[in-house]
Amino acid sequence: MQKSLSTRQGRLLLRHLMIVLVVAVGVAVFALPVAAAGPTKYPIAFTFTTVLPDLCSFTVNQAGTVSGTGIDYFDKSGALTRTFNHSVEQDTFTANGKVLVGIPYDVNIEVLFDSSGNMTKMYANGIYEKILLPDGSLFISAGRAEFLHHGVFFLLSPDKGNPGNVAGFCAALAP
Repeated sequence: MQKSLSTRQGRLLLRHLMIVLVVAVGVAVFALPVAAAGPTKYPIAFTFTTVLPDLCSFTVNQAGTVSGTGIDYFDKSGALTRTFNHSVEQDTFTANGKVLVGIPYDVNIEVLFDSSGNMTKMYANGIYEKILLPDGSLFISAGRAEFLHHGVFFLLSPDKGNPGNVAGFCAALAP
């Protein structure tokens, strides 16, 4: 009788171990694709120049320096779904032989992608520009804008929020 009881206990123990092994293998198999699709963090650092033809009644040139951190997010299949950037930007504006140098400001930009990898939204939240104007006033614009609606890389003023004193900005660069 005792031999039968220990064989029975052995079978139960073996069954429990097999269940634990199957569950562990299942977790490992299903966790691998999720782990492979984790967010990727990377540094951002670049400079750019652009022309702003419609901001004032004359063309304004802009040069900017950007540094910060980007994070790319992926779905379970590894396709990029979202990019989030937090950066510090400083801009210089020139027109008619005059120069305005901006104060460094923080900005957050988020880009969303569809399943084919196409951008569906690109919006920024936060400060858009800070400049000490020659008259001693501070030009500051802040809020939220959807860049894809505008088809541009840079906006001086957001769609929603404080647009800043654009007239004062233009007057500082006017001929």
